[in-house]
Amino acid sequence: MQRHAVLVALSLALSAGRPAAEPAREAPEKQPGIIRAEFIYEKASFPQCHASTLAEGKGGLVAAWFGGTREKNPDVGIWVSRHEDGKWTVPVEVANGVQEGGKRFPCWNPVLFQPSKGPLLLFYKVGPSPSRWWGMLLTSDDGGKTWSKPSRLPDGVWGPIKNKPVELSGGTILCGTSDEANGWQVYLQCTTDLGKSWKSVGPLTEADRAAQPQLGHRRGDAHERPPLARLQPHAPRPQPASPRRLEGRQGLAGRAGARERSR
Repeated sequence: MQRHAVLVALSLALSAGRPAAEPAREAPEKQPGIIRAEFIYEKASFPQCHASTLAEGKGGLVAAWFGGTREKNPDVGIWVSRHEDGKWTVPVEVANGVQEGGKRFPCWNPVLFQPSKGPLLLFYKVGPSPSRWWGMLLTSDDGGKTWSKPSRLPDGVWGPIKNKPVELSGGTILCGTSDEANGWQVYLQCTTDLGKSWKSVGPLTEADRAAQPQLGHRRGDAHERPPLARLQPHAPRPQPASPRRLEGRQGLAGRAGARERSR
């Protein structure tokens, strides 16, 4: 987890590798498609952060990430900031991995998503490692100002593992996800009631072949996008996934290669 403050552009979230306490650097030069770029914070109580996510809630932009002393450390929690009155609010920890009895696990990979109807959703993971984490969900009815109590997703359901889900025309939220407990295996998981119940399809790949998929959505027939094996050119290319026809055209891309992260 690189040491950096979170940098945001209104069209995409960026990060710059640096200690959180360092003075902010100049914003990047203007590039096509970027409306505005700025640091969300310049100083924070946590020295490292990672895996930023951005959504437009009912009251404006909301950003989240996981932060703490170091990735995998038990003090790593989920932090949120809102863009309000032209500036970003002070980051607030909205979730941690404290369990009944006091034991604490790190939090991982937040994903913010605003459905067309309903509250702002914040998916994240809790657990000692990617092979043993479980899915969690927070909701906000006021654009990220306040949050529900965390709810644990059913066993074997992780929600969007790292990247945004897509919302289909009927309101179904379709998530690309993966399991690292028995090799890297990709799944499609969907909910029609904002996370209260789930259906899962998969695994769609052979063990140790792909993880952390990204979905694309077009109107039309089911299709696939090429897997992102090019990111690791010496890694074996994953076998094509075969998602069943749900609605529209679902593109599926994943992180390919042998297991590299500690378990």
